[in-house]
Formats: sequence, structure tokens, C-alpha cells
Amino acid sequence: MFYPSIFNDVLAPVTQGPSSSNTVGPHRIGTIARSILDGRPEYLKIEMSRGGGFYDTFYSMDSDKAFLAGVLGKDLIKFDLGAVYEAAEEEGLKYEFVFSDRIAKQPTEMGELTLKSSKETIVLTGITLGGGEILIRDINGEPFQIKGIYPEEIVIKGSDKIRHLPSVYPMKTIKEAVPPFTRSEEMIDYCRRNEIPLWQAALDYECSLTGISQKEIMKTAAETLDISYASIEAGFKKGIEFEGVTVAKAPEIKEMMKKTTLIPMGAADMGALDALAVMEYSNSHGKIVCMPTGGASGIIPAAIRNTAETLGKTREDEIKALLTAGLIGVFYFPTHYHGALGCQAEVGVATSMAAAALTSLISDDPVAVERAAVLAMQYIIGQVCDPIEGYAQIPCFIRNIASVPLAMTCANYAVLGLDTAVTLDGMADAVLRVGERLREGRINDMGTCMSSYEANPCSSCGKCKI
Repeated sequence: MFYPSIFNDVLAPVTQGPSSSNTVGPHRIGTIARSILDGRPEYLKIEMSRGGGFYDTFYSMDSDKAFLAGVLGKDLIKFDLGAVYEAAEEEGLKYEFVFSDRIAKQPTEMGELTLKSSKETIVLTGITLGGGEILIRDINGEPFQIKGIYPEEIVIKGSDKIRHLPSVYPMKTIKEAVPPFTRSEEMIDYCRRNEIPLWQAALDYECSLTGISQKEIMKTAAETLDISYASIEAGFKKGIEFEGVTVAKAPEIKEMMKKTTLIPMGAADMGALDALAVMEYSNSHGKIVCMPTGGASGIIPAAIRNTAETLGKTREDEIKALLTAGLIGVFYFPTHYHGALGCQAEVGVATSMAAAALTSLISDDPVAVERAAVLAMQYIIGQVCDPIEGYAQIPCFIRNIASVPLAMTCANYAVLGLDTAVTLDGMADAVLRVGERLREGRINDMGTCMSSYEANPCSSCGKCKI
């Protein structure tokens, strides 16, 4: 049974913006394809649907470069994607990208990869599911279920050669591991029985899945926070450019705020602007942490940084708040944080996580933290993800901006005891039900249940129960 990891599946992946679906997903598919192929790749063809999501985003969001980098064995973060075409030429890799009506429109970000070496040719279908998740659905016409979570060994039809497939996730997880809780009620009970705050429960949860020490988990959390804070600072540098119908405004707005009469909002003033800075930097292909997606990457770091500064909290407090956010996100994993389920499943989840994190800065009560998470999602649930003029920046920018003060409001009223009438588990279930309606019941178009979180799966395939 699979359980999501905080630093593999929630506060992750680290990627070039603006979308992990378009960078991390293709890179992971390319990486696995290379490991399946016997010999050095000499030819790559990717065929995609003319009516699918890749048709509009393949080049503008660097999916082409990410696929090539994966097939070439290049690290997505350390390697300069801008040099990938030169690298392909140097290594003798021929390639072509084709859009046709032969490939099905659903799943929307799917490609048929043909990869050749001097020894063999393989053909596989790779699907990017959102948030960096992937699925290799078939190889040479033979059905497979390869997600790259754990190292695997496979044998493909027509060959007796064993293929050693790597895990493509940063945190190595234990396949047989069982976390101390899988439902929010169990999480609250765990905290009460052990008399610990949620950030400590988050450490216990992640350690149980990875076998890594709490000290190492804290270090990972600190590094994750540092990357996000660096994204904020980078977003205020002048000269940021990106494709779309808007231009970068964060540096200009920061200057205007100093000399313009505005309604004072305290920590939310700079918090909201920091969120915009991250989003603009992300859309210029800057390095971000998806929390839990690229489209919502500004909310949590901006909220934590400015609230902690206003309250006089320490760096360690900020790291603990991030761990709390990550643990709350685990319970939303069945949604896959996918924009196809509406912004409730990315902006909404991020706001819910942020509200929980901020509450943990002013209260150790796990019930209050859960309450804040639920309040935030109750406000956003049902919100559609609908790009304007074909660009996802609108309305993602304003939703990231507005979500920071919303998270702060929910944190305050959670501590003050505002009722929610539903648990975090119930809220996550509702996100799925509403999301299925937003997608007009098409969540299962890929022919398999999208949810790999078997402890709390989706209901769309008829085999799962909510």
C-alpha cells in the first residue's frame, strides 16, 4: 500500500516553473524511458494529441526540453534546460515531436514515446498526472503500471533482459512502511495521546515512510523553505519576463506601496505581494518549490514568512510551520492537487495548508490547526481553474495573492473557535466529489484510478469508496 510522502508528494517537487506537470512529469517519463532502453538513446519521437493539453503548453512551458533532458540523463535542476538541444546534438540524439489525431485526447498530458538505440526500439505511453506524478501505462503494447516511486525490475515482451528502473523521487521511501496515522481523526488522536504538536507528528509520519532521521527531515524542511524564500526575493528583481497577457508587476507594486494610501492589512500587505513575486518568478521559468503545485507555489512561503516576522517567531518556528503545512497536504493527496479538479485542488489545498501552518505559529492545539485548514477550503471549494486568454497566469496570480490574507483570517478564527462542522477528511472527500463534477465525471479517462493513495482513494473508478 502506498502512502504519500511530505517531501515527495506535498512540499514538492522543486522545479523550474511554472508547472511541474510540464517539467517534472516529462523529465521523469524521459528518465524512466532511458532506463528501460537497452543501449544509448539515438532517436526519440514523441507523439501527442492535437486536442490534448500538451498542444498548447509543450514548448511554452518547456516540456520539450524536460523530455529531452530526461532521455539524456540530465538533472532537471542542475542542468541548464536552455542548453538541452545543444546537448542532444553533441550526444547524437535525433528527435521529433508530433501532434496528431491518432493519440487520444484523454488523459490530456499523454505522449507515446518511441526510443531507439543501436540494440533495440521501445515504444511506451507516458502520462503526466500533475504535481510531478507520472504513469508509464504500457511498453511495446504490454500493459504496465510504472510510477517511478520505488526502484523496480521489469522484463518487457520479446526480451529476456532485466531492466532496472530507478525511483525518480528525491526521498527514498520504504515500500512496506506504514505511517502512524492515515486519517485526520487518527492524526488528532495521535497528537493527543503523545502530547505533541502537529509539526512533531509530521516528523514522525515522514520518518516512518523514509527511515530517515528527524534531524535529516528537519534539514530537508529548512532547505525547502530556503528555496521558496529565494523565489520570493528573485521575484522582486527587475527584468523578469514571461509569455502571457500580463507583465511582471511585483517590483513596481512594492515601490508604489511605499507612497500610495492603502487599506492597512498588517502582515497580509507584504504577504500577498510576496505570493505574487513567487508566481511571476515561476512563470519566467524560475526555480520554485511546488506547494503543492506550481500554480499555488506562492501562498505557503509568503504566508509563513510574513506572519512569522510579524509575530517575532524564529527560523525554527517557520520550519515547524512548514512541516505542519506538509502534513495537512497529505490528506488532500487523493485529489492529486490537479487543476482539472478546479483551483480548489491546488490554490484551495495550498491555502488550507497555509492556514494550518499559520495556526501552528500561535497555537499548539491540533484541533485548532485542523479547523483552520477546513475553514480555508470551505471558502474556496468549487472554484474552477479556468485560464483567461489561454494563459494560466490569470487568475492564478490574484488567487495566490488573495489566499495569503485568507489563510491568516482562517488561522485567527480557528483559534477563536469558529465551527467547521466537518473534519479534514470530510473536507478532502468533498473536494473530490465537487472536482468530479467540475470535470464532468471524466477523472477516470485514463482507464485506471488516478488515486494511488489506497488508504483514501478516489471514487471515480467504482472500485474505491469515500
